[in-house]
Amino acid sequence: MNYQWFGLIGIALVLSGCGGSDSKPKNMASSSSSNMSSMMVASSSTAVMSSSSAMASSEMASSSMAAMTERKYSVTVTNLTAGQPFSPLAYSVHYSGFSPFTIGMPATRGIEKIAESGATDDYINEAMANPDVILVDHAMGLTLPGESKIVSLNVSVEMANADQLLFSLVNMLGNTNDAFAGVNSVAIGKLAVGENLTLNAQSYDAGTEMNTETQATIPGPAGGGEGFSAVRDDMVDQVTMHPGAVTRDDGKMDSTLTQVHRWDNPTARITITRLAP
Repeated sequence: MNYQWFGLIGIALVLSGCGGSDSKPKNMASSSSSNMSSMMVASSSTAVMSSSSAMASSEMASSSMAAMTERKYSVTVTNLTAGQPFSPLAYSVHYSGFSPFTIGMPATRGIEKIAESGATDDYINEAMANPDVILVDHAMGLTLPGESKIVSLNVSVEMANADQLLFSLVNMLGNTNDAFAGVNSVAIGKLAVGENLTLNAQSYDAGTEMNTETQATIPGPAGGGEGFSAVRDDMVDQVTMHPGAVTRDDGKMDSTLTQVHRWDNPTARITITRLAP
């Protein structure tokens, strides 16, 4: 499904001033007393073993319950650009076995769809299929230039692994072909209650669509054109740092972008605060 998140927000951007919980039985033919004695010993041993097993199961269950801990965080994301609306923020809490993207490697289909159209469904499904992902979701609505959005994280994890928690967040820069911003696998597990961490989000090129900047290929309010395309026409086909926009104000006459749509890194400021459970 091709979601277009940006087609209806041109007026909102102008008004804002930006252009913008899942044994065999014994042989009884031998001596009766011997057999009875053996059976009593075996029965006693079985009883002891059963009792030990029950105690071990009880201790394991108790230990498992005691080993869980609740972690709560508040995440504030501020759009630092002048003319790039953010698509719905896709975020995850996970361990090291998951990473939303890797520089120099092809973008997943989930990242491709976020970077080209802002649609999060494929990304969320990919993350949910990974056993190292504890929580994945997206915030509702857009984050316009200059605006901030707050998301809350609440996870239950094994205490032994709590210090290993990581956080990732990605979103499209709406007035681009396939640019996205975000942070990848930031360590949050060792934050103390009340402690916070402030991060600067960089911009990335998904490497899935040529940066033509034409009206027909920009889904945001600067173009209102096509979002996701299944064809990867960018021969690079790997995630890289984004080189930035080359607008018609820079002499690219077929570009629908102007100087207001340029951006510098960082594109967003993200503050993560650990809350009391």
